[in-house]
Amino acid sequence: MKVVWIVGILFWAIPVSVVNSLANLNSILQALNIKTVDSSKPWYGFLSGLLPVIAFSFLLNALFALIIVAAKRVIKLKSRSDVDAYVTYWHQLYQFANLWLIVIGGSIFNQLQALLSNPESILNTVANAMIGSSVFFLNMILTQSVGKCAHDLSRIPKYSQSLFLRLWRSERTPTKRQAEASKTPDTYQWGYEIPKITFIFMVVILYCPIVPIMEIFGLVYFAARYITYKHQFLHVNAQSFEGGGNATWSSIFVFIISIIYMSEAVFIVFMGLKKSPLSSGFGFVPLVGTIVFHLNLRRNVITYLQNLPLQTAAAIDVKEGERNDFDPLVYLQPSLNSILDEKYYFGSRSDCCETII
Repeated sequence: MKVVWIVGILFWAIPVSVVNSLANLNSILQALNIKTVDSSKPWYGFLSGLLPVIAFSFLLNALFALIIVAAKRVIKLKSRSDVDAYVTYWHQLYQFANLWLIVIGGSIFNQLQALLSNPESILNTVANAMIGSSVFFLNMILTQSVGKCAHDLSRIPKYSQSLFLRLWRSERTPTKRQAEASKTPDTYQWGYEIPKITFIFMVVILYCPIVPIMEIFGLVYFAARYITYKHQFLHVNAQSFEGGGNATWSSIFVFIISIIYMSEAVFIVFMGLKKSPLSSGFGFVPLVGTIVFHLNLRRNVITYLQNLPLQTAAAIDVKEGERNDFDPLVYLQPSLNSILDEKYYFGSRSDCCETII
């Protein structure tokens, strides 16, 4: 299934190219043999900027639904946390591809042809394309800041669904299960929410040296999302399952650190293309700092966080009086995760009881 998703990224350029073409309304009207309109009108600019963003949102929703079906029906993952972790990873991977597909106009093959014919011009082509695509990303961030937050806070879809069910069941009394289901709070699907937030973070941090105004739009977006999530989690939503950080920390950290590396590389290359060697050289300072920070984090934090559920379970049992001390034979279950090596914590693997005793 992994091969299918990886190959699908190449063909993902086709729908992304269609979405990008919506920005030119007159070309679409000409293709449909409809009279073109005056492109200098304010409403034309509004529609040409908004339509691609809306179409791109629907496209991502369709992708999310497809990954959900693959996780449940094809791979047949059992727990909701496993499904969420799987969807988070592949949804986020496609978000990475979306950035560069949008930047280069949704046609990887044209860029490969340009690379083969004139390798020296490919960096300039991509740099100029990034500047041209900034308008699309600004519209996306603004739409997400206003539309998405208003959608979550207003809860119009939920109220509409409840109203429809009441009208449909007006002549009969709902069952006990239906009554309880109507009172159950919604659950955030991290595989749907987090990749979109990470995508905005990636856009903002990559465009900081190229389009500085992107930082202001990013500030507005993350402030709006913070207020929305704070309200939703305190008063509306409740997580019905937990994955031990597998769907959030373990999956997202790799993407976040990759975004930081990517942004620093873009800064160095972009400043080099602008014939600013001093600024490009200064770009290596945060790059080296990020490498040192990443290595230190892997050595002192990430390795030990893999054993955090074990330590938490032991601490709860000791606190509740079920056990007086920590016994590795009770808590260690290497068969549940053969990747983890417990020798980092206890000096040897727990597969053999004699080595621990």
